[in-house]
Amino acid sequence: MPIVQRPYVPPEDQVPQEDTYVNPGDTQATDGFSGEPITFYCDSMHIFSSLYSAVLFFGEQMEEREPILRARIKVSPQMLKAIALLSSKHVREYEEAVGPITLPEQVYAAWEIEPEA
Repeated sequence: MPIVQRPYVPPEDQVPQEDTYVNPGDTQATDGFSGEPITFYCDSMHIFSSLYSAVLFFGEQMEEREPILRARIKVSPQMLKAIALLSSKHVREYEEAVGPITLPEQVYAAWEIEPEA
């Protein structure tokens, strides 16, 4: 069976509500969290943006299930652009050192973007 890459999309493309989100890396927490940053694997993502902010959703593909949400990060449009620039720099340096990274056509189709030339 071919693997189909689907981006994580929140139900009905809605941003999860604040009261349903727990921040395990919160250093100000008094309810037993350690304050240590979390590490997780991500192979699915979605970006929801508006005029004043963007939310990056990082998920994990699950066999025979929809991807599950692992993290939600809110940023300003300026930070979103900084993330894009820094990510592009690191991908470019990786490809120069190791070789080209190829993505399946399904990824471009799912995100409705054109493959790079």
